[in-house]
Amino acid sequence: MKKQPIIIVSILIIILSCFTGYVFWKKYEIHIANETLLKEESPRIEKYLKYNYNNIENVTFTKADFTGMGTPYIEGYVNGDKDLYFTTSIYNDHFEKNVGMPIEMYEWAKYPVDKTVTEIQQQENSKKQ
Repeated sequence: MKKQPIIIVSILIIILSCFTGYVFWKKYEIHIANETLLKEESPRIEKYLKYNYNNIENVTFTKADFTGMGTPYIEGYVNGDKDLYFTTSIYNDHFEKNVGMPIEMYEWAKYPVDKTVTEIQQQENSKKQ
């Protein structure tokens, strides 16, 4: 009769180990997805900010994640000043122009209406030709 408690404890340890491994694997997959998102979209965000706004010398990215509804977003700040933060939402395939920032940064706008990254790229390509 002493073997039964040992078997039950062994089965519980195996189940707990599998569950823990699954949780760590999922966290790793999310980390990789966030890093990939940041790597792909950060050049587009930087291009958008520098093209549409004055006084932006450098862009620092701090976080890439997904909202509870699954929408990817990236956070960061400009010119080494954490008070000049921004949050971008990415809809469809790539970042185009959804940016939240302090009012101070909106005052730096070069144009009445911001150009999307696609419009900026089209303009750059037409200048090359």
